[in-house]
Amino acid sequence: MPPTLEVTVAMFGNHSTVFSIWEIKRFYPDQWVAITVTNIDADGFATAGQVITHDADESRVWPATLLGDKDDTVYVFYTGARRTIPAA
Repeated sequence: MPPTLEVTVAMFGNHSTVFSIWEIKRFYPDQWVAITVTNIDADGFATAGQVITHDADESRVWPATLLGDKDDTVYVFYTGARRTIPAA
């Protein structure tokens, strides 16, 4: 039987709070974050949202894309610096 992935959901009281992408990067450094997008810019890029989950392990965040309403736009991103992958 394959291992079960646990998703940690970040809750803020009884109501979810909308944070800007900048705030999310500041609150969750070097983490993978999944948000429900609430605001976009003129080019269609996410600018704010409600945090669904966050974790240093990317594989624990992707299952959160299956949570919630199918019409919700979920954005998953890494808040740390870009990593360089050496060429083979």
